Formats: sequence, C-alpha cells, structure tokens
Amino acid sequence: MKTPKEKYMNDPEYNHLVNMLESLIESARFTPSELREACVLASINYEMRHVRENTIDPRVMEAFDVLDGFVSRSSRTKRARRTP
Repeated sequence: MKTPKEKYMNDPEYNHLVNMLESLIESARFTPSELREACVLASINYEMRHVRENTIDPRVMEAFDVLDGFVSRSSRTKRARRTP
C-alpha cells in the first residue's frame, strides 16, 4: 500500500484533493480539525446510505417483507371493521 506522500506524488486526483484542502486551511476557511471532522462525517454518511443495503442478509429482508405484508393486511382488516 502506498503512503499518503507516495499517493500525493503519483496520483493526480489525490494530489488535487490535498492541494484543495491545503488551500482551505491557508485561506482560514477551515481548520485542520474541522476538515478531519468533515471527512469523518462524509465517510459516516456514505456508510449509512450504502453499506447497509449490501450487508443485510437476504433472509432478513424476506422476513421484513413477510412482516410488512402481515402488518398491511392487519391494518386493512381493522379499517374495514370500522367502516359502517
């Protein structure tokens, strides 16, 4: 695995990202701590949106579908009884 310095020297996109972050620090728009926090939050947000879709066992999803169908039928039955 390459070190951050090696990536900076050899990967144009990584280089651009580092340069952009440095410019935000230099212009006093963000502190290094704020940038670290923002990167961690971006990672968490991404994980929350994407990883869960791929890690739930298909059998669990099937069980949720069965439960959803049961609850939906139960709700329709209750509404039908209340309607005169």
